[in-house]
Amino acid sequence: MPDVLPEDEVVRICQELIRIDTSNYGDGSGPGERAAAEYAAGLIEEVGLEAEIFESAPGRANVVTRMAGEDPSASALVVHGHLDVVPALRDQWSVDPFGAELKDGLIWGRGAVDMKDMDA
Repeated sequence: MPDVLPEDEVVRICQELIRIDTSNYGDGSGPGERAAAEYAAGLIEEVGLEAEIFESAPGRANVVTRMAGEDPSASALVVHGHLDVVPALRDQWSVDPFGAELKDGLIWGRGAVDMKDMDA
């Protein structure tokens, strides 16, 4: 079996994140933020880091991972992203907003450019 290229893995992870509906309706009723956080935490742990999940409210999950740098005298660096997305009305899309289709060399779906692409 050929090795998986890093960019292929990023595409797969991005697609899998998009397929988790993490719509944020502003009232705590979003369906998938916790599921997306658990998915992300699993990937983090798969590479040997410890991931912690915190909820600011039921289902509103955050993933935190810490790793030591090479220079203990250097300041900390924070890298962050978000997993929730603006709700999508399917009838206003030419593709399934949670289908994560590859089309014209791009991944199409809610969160593809804000910010599940960068999370991946």
